Amino acid sequence: SFYWALSPSPSISSQSQIVFMASVLFRLGTSASTLARDRASCSALRLRGISQRVWRDLHDDAPSRRYLQHYRLRGRTLGPGLPKRYSSSSSMVDGMPRFPNWSAGGLLRGLDYGGTIVFAFSGTVQAAAHGMDLLGCSVVGAITAVGGGTVRDLFLGNRPVFWMVETEYLILCLITSGLTLALWPVLTRDSNSSSTFKKVELYSDAAGLSAFCVIGAQNGIRLGVPPIISVVCGMMTATFGGVIRDVLCQRPARILHSHAEVYASCAAVGAASYVLAARMMMAMPARIGVGVGAALTARIAAFTYDIRLPTMTSVN
Repeated sequence: SFYWALSPSPSISSQSQIVFMASVLFRLGTSASTLARDRASCSALRLRGISQRVWRDLHDDAPSRRYLQHYRLRGRTLGPGLPKRYSSSSSMVDGMPRFPNWSAGGLLRGLDYGGTIVFAFSGTVQAAAHGMDLLGCSVVGAITAVGGGTVRDLFLGNRPVFWMVETEYLILCLITSGLTLALWPVLTRDSNSSSTFKKVELYSDAAGLSAFCVIGAQNGIRLGVPPIISVVCGMMTATFGGVIRDVLCQRPARILHSHAEVYASCAAVGAASYVLAARMMMAMPARIGVGVGAALTARIAAFTYDIRLPTMTSVN
């Protein structure tokens, strides 16, 4: 009616006017819904400590891109008005740079690479002990290293999984498997070097476990899942690759039995410590230090003092 009263062209038909008004209302409604959605998404990101500078820092990080995509804000600016405690740096954001550097997240990425190598090594040795060939050892070694993170990404709905974007993980696994098969006779030539090498492997495995559980917890926190699920994500990342390895090698899953010292429980301790530190709003270096330190301490204590979970037989 308003358009009809002000129309300079009274010859326009009623049908054309209705179509015109419908299109105007549709555009207004679309703009309003888009604005409301973006404001809600900005609020969600602000609550998780995402600032404009952090946005730029995380642009090259594939898991963070998936996080930003989840809130439909990739490629847009976040606008002013962020809380001061979040706006100055990326110290509050649960993430890592793409490659290692001297920052807390970069050191964690370096530990992640080291854990990948150690896990691929253990998977390759286990597969070789069960008579697998070069292909079988490479497959089992890669699954041991990246299987936990793959399961985590599938549960969280991250597509594609991390190693399909960050292909350096797969390359590390394949190189490690090949070198392990080539150098294994040299590494275990005499008993003294074999004993020393096993100790180094134990401590390296503990460091890799610590890094994996923290990274898994980070992925859960980035997607805003409940704290208990973030802890589960950390435990899955650190241990489920070994579960798949044991299934392929037709062995009892190590983390589900007490024929060896506790393993998955140490990962859960580290992930829970990291989540607790995040809930306390600690800075990123402190969070990583707490999570990695808790898991590493628990794992070293476990194989030093042979700590095992109780079973029904031991209870009886």
